[in-house]
Amino acid sequence: MRQSTVIVPLLCLLSAPASADWYEATGQAVIRSADRADARAEAVQDAVRKALLYSGASVRSVQQVTDGLLTQETLFLQTQGEVQNVQIISETEEHGYILVTIRADIFPDQKQCSNVRLKKLLMISPFQLSHPEQAITGQLYELGSSSTQLFIQKLQEFSHSSTSKLLPQSIRQTDLSYQDRQALQRQYGSPYLLRARLEDVSLGERVGTNWSFWSDAERERFYRLELELLDIQQQKQLFSQTYQTSAIWDFQDRTVISPHSQRFWRTGYGKSIDRVLNAAAQDIEEVLRCESVQTQVVLVDAERLMLNAGSAQGLKIGDELTVLYRRQHKDSTGQWQDQLTISDLKLKITELSHQSAWAEAVNAAYLANVQVGDLASPEPAKN
Repeated sequence: MRQSTVIVPLLCLLSAPASADWYEATGQAVIRSADRADARAEAVQDAVRKALLYSGASVRSVQQVTDGLLTQETLFLQTQGEVQNVQIISETEEHGYILVTIRADIFPDQKQCSNVRLKKLLMISPFQLSHPEQAITGQLYELGSSSTQLFIQKLQEFSHSSTSKLLPQSIRQTDLSYQDRQALQRQYGSPYLLRARLEDVSLGERVGTNWSFWSDAERERFYRLELELLDIQQQKQLFSQTYQTSAIWDFQDRTVISPHSQRFWRTGYGKSIDRVLNAAAQDIEEVLRCESVQTQVVLVDAERLMLNAGSAQGLKIGDELTVLYRRQHKDSTGQWQDQLTISDLKLKITELSHQSAWAEAVNAAYLANVQVGDLASPEPAKN
């Protein structure tokens, strides 16, 4: 399991090899207390990190800014990619945000992640309010739904590692049964499941007294998001993080404001949530980038197999995959589990559609051992 902070310390620039690629990205930040300099620095950080994610770099080692772009700020970015010659292309303000577009020369270490071009399908369980009674003020009962939609939107904006599928209902069980895990994988073709809870959307104590008839005394409102990324195939937690923020809630208690409305997202509270969801989406992208892609065998036909992944996941004609035999066994508690065994059978993609692919065996003699439900991985898998 990997732990991550809510706001990653940023920026990196070191001397690098002679060859690199230019990446362009736009970052944003909320303007708080009219502090535009701080917001600008945060927006640049956001943009640089997005550029690194685009490049396939994995965020780990600490480097330092050397080109003078942010000479007055102490900003660091943990990354294995190296950045230099960062240029600010544009800077604008919209609805209380600063947006900064940058171009960066990036030298990613691709050896750390060989399957960066391949996309994993991420199943997303709708975010749920743990304490609906906290949503009474403002009638924010749809805050879980609106947070889910915005999170998916942000993930789609910059993710090169995943495509998202919103599940029709929230998965509340702490431990999924073997049958539940099998059903999810059969239906959606992925072991990766994200689920989240809004643990706190409560109001704090009133601050001072407001004598205006149209509003009440100001109160702080909290937002705490608990997020978990699972590999349900291996019953492994890949990532777990709690994100917290707060902002002044300056509406009357009886005011109703829809969390699906632009009015809500332009409030200080909405902007704070936006920032949290942006950080969460970037964290999930970073975690998923180097996870393996495992496609499922859905049909065995003579000398070829059909897989439940295609060009949408980044597969190409001629790609080679390794077959993993999947067999059931009972663990020490008597529960059914999967046992994956790496085979010697290699497949090559011969036909491709958006969501499926046909593959032929490099050594057809082994094809008879493959069953529907077995897996194929574009990279060597580990038990």
